[in-house]
Amino acid sequence: MPTASVAAARRVSEIAVVWTLAASTLAIVLGIVDASVALLAFGAVGCVDAAGSIALVHHFRHAQKHAELEDRFERRAHTIVAFGLLSVGTAAIVVGIVKLGDSSDASVAAIVLAAVSLVVLSALSARKVWVGRRVPSAALVADGHLSMVGALQALVTLAGVLVPSIDATAAIVVGAIAVGLGVKARRDLAPSVRGS
Repeated sequence: MPTASVAAARRVSEIAVVWTLAASTLAIVLGIVDASVALLAFGAVGCVDAAGSIALVHHFRHAQKHAELEDRFERRAHTIVAFGLLSVGTAAIVVGIVKLGDSSDASVAAIVLAAVSLVVLSALSARKVWVGRRVPSAALVADGHLSMVGALQALVTLAGVLVPSIDATAAIVVGAIAVGLGVKARRDLAPSVRGS
């Protein structure tokens, strides 16, 4: 087991927990204030991303302590991330359909949060996928995909500022992408996990 890769996996997961909890809480508050579907969906993605990252932090801490990756912690984290992708994607599709035709104005704070989040989540996504392939940890790779969904939600928010009518439609598209990634993550689980 490459010790440096596990340490890097733990670090990126810890950073993701801190960032996603702070940014998603702010996004949900701003989404309620601005009545923005995209911001609410972005905040929801962050909460689920944080849950997956917390499971991964535990997994990689255990691996560092015992000098080996534990399959049950890998599967648990992978299951949380797969469920998160499916639930966030489904919710984004449903909310997007309900809000079709509505438009919302984003505040300056929401625009700044979305712009910063686009950069941070894109970087976290790339790092999680890169490190996850080296550990190897399919759960960390899937969590990188979840961070990418968050980055896409941030992009949707920014696009919605320029073209307000795109907000709900883009949320549906990002939701469909999240569901597709969730199905893939679920298929990537070991057969014993799929059967449970």
